[in-house]
Amino acid sequence: MEPDKKLLNRLIFITPLICGTAGFLLEGGALLDSVFSCVQMYVLNYSDTPPNILVEIARWTAPLVSAYSVLLAASALRKKLRDRIRSRRKDSVAVYGPEEYTAPVLAALGSSGISGGDVPAGTRRHILLWDEDENIRFLERSSKALAGSEVFIKSSSLPGQTAAGENVRIFCPEETAARLYWQRNCLYEASRARDHRMKIVMIGAGRLAEEMISCALQINIFSPDQRIEYHIFGGDPSYLKIHHELGGLQDPVVFHEEQWTDCLPLLKEAERIIVLQQEGQTGLLSGLLLALAEKTIDVFSAGTAGEEILGENERIRSFPWKDLAFEPRNILSEVQYRRAKALNLRYAHLYSGVAETEEALDSEWRKLDTFTRYSNISSADYHEIRLAMLRSMDMPEDPDRIPGDVMELLSELEHMRWCRYHLLNNWTQGTPENGKSKDSAKRIHVDLMPYDRLSEGEKQKDRDSVRVLLELDRWRPSSTGRGTGL
Repeated sequence: MEPDKKLLNRLIFITPLICGTAGFLLEGGALLDSVFSCVQMYVLNYSDTPPNILVEIARWTAPLVSAYSVLLAASALRKKLRDRIRSRRKDSVAVYGPEEYTAPVLAALGSSGISGGDVPAGTRRHILLWDEDENIRFLERSSKALAGSEVFIKSSSLPGQTAAGENVRIFCPEETAARLYWQRNCLYEASRARDHRMKIVMIGAGRLAEEMISCALQINIFSPDQRIEYHIFGGDPSYLKIHHELGGLQDPVVFHEEQWTDCLPLLKEAERIIVLQQEGQTGLLSGLLLALAEKTIDVFSAGTAGEEILGENERIRSFPWKDLAFEPRNILSEVQYRRAKALNLRYAHLYSGVAETEEALDSEWRKLDTFTRYSNISSADYHEIRLAMLRSMDMPEDPDRIPGDVMELLSELEHMRWCRYHLLNNWTQGTPENGKSKDSAKRIHVDLMPYDRLSEGEKQKDRDSVRVLLELDRWRPSSTGRGTGL
């Protein structure tokens, strides 16, 4: 129960006691006798004539409060029994945190959801929605009880790749929202129509803007010679100082010091205008609609009443980013991680002879450092765009039926994505002194170069990445060491 509700219930319970005691004291009664008489009222054991209106009120409200308390206790017991039964289900999930966050998540989970308390529920999966410090404290004091369970921790300052421990996964609502936006609003057809030359404008600052840029650079990859410009108004230019290896990208990221009102020709030319700003969103949208005739504006909904009124305008496309980011299926990320694990297992099979079994799927994943895990996740994310491109080109999703030149294009684009993931994490091209392909400490990799300069063996790795993800829907690990068709 939330602290405010607990306080309210306590006030309701003691109100008859306070009221009745005050009434008896006014009549000259002793304090302890007055309190005793009021306590009798809670169990219908007061039969004297009330001496004044305060005692009369207490006489009538005390039994009602007692009945209310019994109902609360019965409800709590019922909830406890229900949650204990639910916790035995394999798909059960316990959700912890403020009600404003937990309520929609529990509603979406339905009968598999359990409202968590101060101690871990007996479920296999747990979602922590407090602020970061409280999430960490809960994790630390409950480490033994949570051992062997999957724990998903909300964080708006840490990316998922920083998660520590094989059973702990960090999810960033802003990162999730950004990934979903670019996947659901695939720009391939618009990019192709413009010969893969586009400008995209984003208005807003903070973590949401940063994740939109990072995800866009890894997802909006459509052609080897594309040039997609990202123009950000109101953002923090230190992003480019932190990700200092992005300067060489063919898709430039530009932070504008001037206001968007000083760059109207750019906004009129842009393929997309995306409003990420949450504060003062209604006024911003009103100004954009007035300044830009006929332009459609995508807005990451701040959930304000003013926005709902403007949302009736057909030139506004609302993206309910918070609702989507907190959907259980997006927090738990089963499809995304399954693809990433399968991709890693295929590599282990092709280059280390590891059998493709269900057991190896997880054991090989546990061997990876978080940076490499997230590289596979990035590849799995981009696969949604690859599928959209194939559909747009009227191509089959079966790798054995895709023409060779198209498969080679998809492989080159996959290499571009791989390079961008490394560049975002400040890796550079270089040859390690130990003769290996990479040096993680120095963040150098020999293959951070254009696709056409790669050896045939390295090109084949990109082809394998594309193929295994396309085959994934028709393949699953088996217990015998051989993939089986679905």
